[in-house]
Amino acid sequence: MSLFADIRRRFDLRPAKSLNLAGSPARTRPEASSQDPTEQPRGRREPHGTAGTDYSAYLAIAEALRDGADVVPASDETGRRLAADGISLVEALDGLSALYRSIAGGEPAFAAVRALSSSWAEASLVYLHSLSCEDPLTGLSSLAHLRSRLGELYREAELRGTSVPQTHALVVVEPLHPPGTTPFDRELTLVDVAECLRIVFCGGDVLGRVGTRRAAALVGRDPNLPEQVATVRALITQWRLDTDVPQLARIWIEGLPGSDEMAGRLLDELART
Repeated sequence: MSLFADIRRRFDLRPAKSLNLAGSPARTRPEASSQDPTEQPRGRREPHGTAGTDYSAYLAIAEALRDGADVVPASDETGRRLAADGISLVEALDGLSALYRSIAGGEPAFAAVRALSSSWAEASLVYLHSLSCEDPLTGLSSLAHLRSRLGELYREAELRGTSVPQTHALVVVEPLHPPGTTPFDRELTLVDVAECLRIVFCGGDVLGRVGTRRAAALVGRDPNLPEQVATVRALITQWRLDTDVPQLARIWIEGLPGSDEMAGRLLDELART
């Protein structure tokens, strides 16, 4: 499963009506009277590719409701469990709503909704923070990581009274492909580009992927920078020795703007074009 698909199963990207805590259900569902009173709500397993139901996730909340106990601890634990199972927040709240309708005959208490939502969000953030900041195929840093490192540079420059445009720059590489090149071959070329960048910029420079077609190195403005760029160009051109057709690429030094905000816009522009 791709990284995007893995994140998407945790965050429901489909448009949905917001939950009305005053009483109306979050989305249209069968009336409570048509449900078996003993039926427990369930989280769908479709994000994992396995159809079926899960009756166990909400049992703690159901027991608290029947016993007249505080539902907050049970809702908190349920939110964490559903997030770990890959259930979206919309589906988790739908299950909570179904539970309340079947047991209490109404919509969920605000305290239960808040506890479940908060714990679901916290567990999901922990998962996202554990993800690698590198593209799994090329090993290049993500655009978000490159943006974060740029932000650190601007903050450090402000404290030291220096100028990021004078101390750093981006070396941007855009491979040029003949017509008919497949997306898979484009990805393999970026793998080669990443390796060439690592050979030349082997210090603490950040090497990142910018959009689908480009790679960039955030480097210091060393006097040898033009020579390093020429070396990168030569490596990329001659990297594949098993073909008579050289790999061509546009390679240039991109100056950085005077502010962190403008630097972010520059990265966005490089990723789009």
